[in-house]
Amino acid sequence: MEEKKIEEIAALNAAKHGYKADFGAVLSKVIGEDKSSLQDMTKTKELVLRAVKKINSMSKQEIDELIKDVKITEKKEDTDLRPLPNTEKKVVLRLPPEPSGYMHLGHAIAGMINYLYKQKYNGKLWLRFEDTNPNRVKEEFFDSFRSGYSWLGIKWDEEKKVSDDMEKIYDYAEKLIRQGNAYVCECDPETIKTNRSKGIECKCRGNSLEYNLRRFEEAKEGKIAPGKAVIRLKGDMKSIDFSLRDPSLLRIIDTKYKPYKLWPLYDFASVIEDEICDVTHILRSNEFRTSLQEALRKIMGFRKPTIVQFSRYNFEGTPFSKRKIRELIEKGYIKDWNDIRLPTITAIRRRGIQPQAIYEFARRARYSSAEHVYSWDFLMTMNRRIIDPTSKRLFFVESPVRLVVTGSPTMIVKLKNHPSEDLGERTLEVDGNFFIPKRDADIMKEGSFVRLKDLYTIRIDKKYDDSIYASMFSQQKRGDEKIIQWIPQRESMEVSITKVGSLMIGNEFNPDSLSTIHGLAEINVKDLKQGEIIQFERFGFCILDDKEKASFIFITD
Repeated sequence: MEEKKIEEIAALNAAKHGYKADFGAVLSKVIGEDKSSLQDMTKTKELVLRAVKKINSMSKQEIDELIKDVKITEKKEDTDLRPLPNTEKKVVLRLPPEPSGYMHLGHAIAGMINYLYKQKYNGKLWLRFEDTNPNRVKEEFFDSFRSGYSWLGIKWDEEKKVSDDMEKIYDYAEKLIRQGNAYVCECDPETIKTNRSKGIECKCRGNSLEYNLRRFEEAKEGKIAPGKAVIRLKGDMKSIDFSLRDPSLLRIIDTKYKPYKLWPLYDFASVIEDEICDVTHILRSNEFRTSLQEALRKIMGFRKPTIVQFSRYNFEGTPFSKRKIRELIEKGYIKDWNDIRLPTITAIRRRGIQPQAIYEFARRARYSSAEHVYSWDFLMTMNRRIIDPTSKRLFFVESPVRLVVTGSPTMIVKLKNHPSEDLGERTLEVDGNFFIPKRDADIMKEGSFVRLKDLYTIRIDKKYDDSIYASMFSQQKRGDEKIIQWIPQRESMEVSITKVGSLMIGNEFNPDSLSTIHGLAEINVKDLKQGEIIQFERFGFCILDDKEKASFIFITD
């Protein structure tokens, strides 16, 4: 988008909100009108910030003059869901998480898209746990998905585990064997792999029906050790599609999870469960190949659901792979699945990301076959719009420098908790002894004037490395003085704020992915509740992560 157009959007925003443009609102509008701006969010943010600063430096009359002849058609954002095919009779969808790790943002967005379509077509939604890798299953992983979907407001109609239908899965496997479409293979894994790569039929393919049925029963009963036999589909060993070269359907696993020894692989279990659950539409990422499932449905006489594939939801510098996350935990780079640098739902909740922001993201992202790597800024911009109206404003000073103001009366100052919303007031007692941010102190010059925000204007008398001495000049604004943040020395407390950066740079762990800022906040921080979101003025939105330690997590500017 051209810079002039961004300035026009900023000017219109300013005119609607007391002639001060809001960066987050303008950025969101730019993204809504020009999706290509997502391709380089760094540049987009720079352009928006420059436009907002320019507009906010202008007078009311100048802004009115600028927008007087601006003919901007309010473009309705294209957030409507694309219609699904084959919806004439009914729509039945499913959420099929594998409970081998914690629910993450990708699950959340895909889950929200499924739920939006369920609502659109007044359909039915299954929560179906794909627990066919039993030794990786943990109850905490089930709970992660249940609580995560509930937190998002996703309501499912039915819930089950694939293992609940194990006997039915066995029946279908036996039927395939009796039809001559499956057999028990007792070759070692390396031989199977080599034969498949070369397109060589396995000698076990010629087993008699009686032998296959007997060994199948023995596998179910645990009489065959893991790795000594698998149930394979009699496919096409010459197929150019490797997945159709006699793929394994079930394998033997020694587990304490449930009293079963023979467990289905994903494609076999998924085909059977979609039939049992009467699933009509499958919305899933395009990493999954469909040819084997299509072949199985045809062989087994199952109806064919409508499959809509979309690209995975990737975010910059963030691993979504459970394997990669486990590796980071095992190497000690991160503590657990709740680390705030991860995209798990527990992590993003700690970071103050709201369900409504994910909902808005899903409506805009929808499903697409084009591969995207999204910027966290895109999600955070939506999140900012949601948290802004309900977040109290408090004062915080980073890298504090002492400020002494002579002539200042001792007084109780009343401050609004929000500039435009009715969130009440708070009080601070001031007596001329303050702390101010080092970045402001560094640019002060003796003899210059500055204004302590919402307080009074001072004149800088003496400046030292660790302290500044000033005189109170006026309760009224001069009009040209710089406005700075402050904390009363007598009503301050130490706080820390953690900022999250990219966990990964390429495929390597980023040791600088967390940084901590130490500073002083006003004493009213003590009244905040655990998990409460506030805005430290002129710093950013933060969430109280640990009340006892007074530690916050930075959310967004």
